[in-house]
Amino acid sequence: MLEVKSIKKVYPNNRGLHELTLEIEPGETVALVGPNGSGKSTSLNIIAGILKSNVGVCRINGLETLHTETKRSIGFLEESPFFYGNSSVLDFLNFIWLVKFPDIENGDIFRLLSKFELTDYNGMKIKELSMGLRQRVGLISALMNSPPLIVLDEPTNGLDTWGVLCLKDELLALRDKGCVVILSNHILDFVKDVCSRIIFLKDGYMQEDLYNNTSVNLDETYRRIYDL
Repeated sequence: MLEVKSIKKVYPNNRGLHELTLEIEPGETVALVGPNGSGKSTSLNIIAGILKSNVGVCRINGLETLHTETKRSIGFLEESPFFYGNSSVLDFLNFIWLVKFPDIENGDIFRLLSKFELTDYNGMKIKELSMGLRQRVGLISALMNSPPLIVLDEPTNGLDTWGVLCLKDELLALRDKGCVVILSNHILDFVKDVCSRIIFLKDGYMQEDLYNNTSVNLDETYRRIYDL
């Protein structure tokens, strides 16, 4: 289970995250929704253990996500991923695998490369790939070996339709494996398809926490919360 207790990160302009508390059970996929500046990326970076909150704590299965050892249990994709551009696709993914899973065979890399149609690009340098193909590489680095916690900041950025469909398939499979997935996304149709809960943020505060069902109209909810 993911426990997020009263995390906060406020910047000099009073932007950021003012308070967030939530619990996410294994097998749940949760979306953070809101306009730019609502606190989504700050929240995700704190949850993934990349950014230290001013107060509060995040734990996955009882372990604080800030701890170095816990990073092996977290798959993370930031909004603008960093890559070693001179590395080949396969070398980059193998490097991450060896750091996180040194005692496990890396067969899941090849499964995901095939799934996201990147097998033919194994030997190419990452800097030579298009934005959409680099995004697929970043997704594989976050999803491989089905970690207990997966944090994705705008995972559909740059993806074509096939990439989005592959991502949907993987997220649904991770749900069945009991992984906790928390993501941000501006595309409400995508959120509706893959998420069990939708959390609306505004000015760094949670506004609503909805369980996804047929009666939920995300367009109307968004317009109401953000006065559109």
